[in-house]
Amino acid sequence: MLEKEEFMILRVKRLIMESVPYEPGRPTDGDTLFGHVSSYCDELGFMLTDPVFRNAIKELHNEQCIYRFNDKDIRPTQYGLNKYR
Repeated sequence: MLEKEEFMILRVKRLIMESVPYEPGRPTDGDTLFGHVSSYCDELGFMLTDPVFRNAIKELHNEQCIYRFNDKDIRPTQYGLNKYR
C-alpha cells in the first residue's frame, strides 16, 4: 500500500510542477494549484485527495523545488522548474 501512495505522490508532484507559474518566485496559492492539479488528475483518471496533495507540496518544499510560505503563497524555484521540466 505504501508503494502505491508513494507513486501517487510522485505523479502529483510532477503535476504540481506543471501547474505552477513558469517563472521562479512568481506566487500562486494552494487553492488555485489544487484546482489545476485536480483537473489534470480527472483527465488522467484518478482522484486527487487533500492528504496526497499536501504530502506532495511538503516533499517539493523539502526538495527546494517550491517554497511554501503559507497556503496563499507558494512559489516555484529555478531548481524545481529545471528539475521537473
